[in-house]
Amino acid sequence: MNRRGVAVAVVGAGAVLAVALGLGAVTGAAVHRADSPSMAPAIEVGDVVVSAGLNGVPERGDVVVFSDPGGWGPRVARLLGRDRVSETFVKRVVGLAGERVACCTAAGALTVDGAPLPEPYRVPNDGLASVLAFDEIVPDGEVFVLGDARSASIDSRYLGSVPLESVTGVVQFVVPLGG
Repeated sequence: MNRRGVAVAVVGAGAVLAVALGLGAVTGAAVHRADSPSMAPAIEVGDVVVSAGLNGVPERGDVVVFSDPGGWGPRVARLLGRDRVSETFVKRVVGLAGERVACCTAAGALTVDGAPLPEPYRVPNDGLASVLAFDEIVPDGEVFVLGDARSASIDSRYLGSVPLESVTGVVQFVVPLGG
């Protein structure tokens, strides 16, 4: 790409970001910057995520934004060898209250209530749905969340389900400014 092409791309990205921020200010949507590779390829480090407030219960497959439900931040920082991490997390809902979420089948798939869960959003060639075996029943009023890039995600497999009161929104769109 030549200099003019780069300049147009930068101005275009800036305009999209300005619109996202303006939309957030008008509609009450929240704007976050991705600082983890856990949701790649859907959300890359540096991308801007715009979420709208939660209306009821998120659905399976929704990408949600949630605040630290109590202790995730320090535990994630310790697991990653960092001093601290963001107190806002972005993950995909795979299990709803009362459902049994388990991994893995002989084929390496995640199951919900015993049925394999199709996961077209997962990182291709990321191997099994999880290297950590688990079998959890999601408590009432909570959701089970996972990152799409399982090998780069610390999520409900390690830290438990997320209370709905910690979920602040559902991702509406992503401004691709990262990777």
